[in-house]
Amino acid sequence: MNTNVWIEEEFYPWFWMKVPKSYIKRDVLFIPKSICGYLPPISVKTMLRCNGKEWALTLTSGVRRRLVNGWKQFVVDNNLKKGNVLLFELVEATSGVVIFSVEELGLINA
Repeated sequence: MNTNVWIEEEFYPWFWMKVPKSYIKRDVLFIPKSICGYLPPISVKTMLRCNGKEWALTLTSGVRRRLVNGWKQFVVDNNLKKGNVLLFELVEATSGVVIFSVEELGLINA
């Protein structure tokens, strides 16, 4: 048996957020700077995958990266409320598409 074999688990950059009231009412989600280095520097089609469904959005370019044109529909379809905690895993990031897997972790009273 070869004991010098090391198997690295696949790593997906991720971030979590507690949904603020402003993200419930507006069609925008600001992306944390900590994950922006993994994203293409241009505006690109973006997919959110959650509970077996997909939502199409746009990831904007610029200093303050954000998801628009679909965030509000994601909020409505998933019945999100202020205080919901979401985990976003970046599963693909190319110049053609960005895909996040999203998991709802629960609700924290705000």
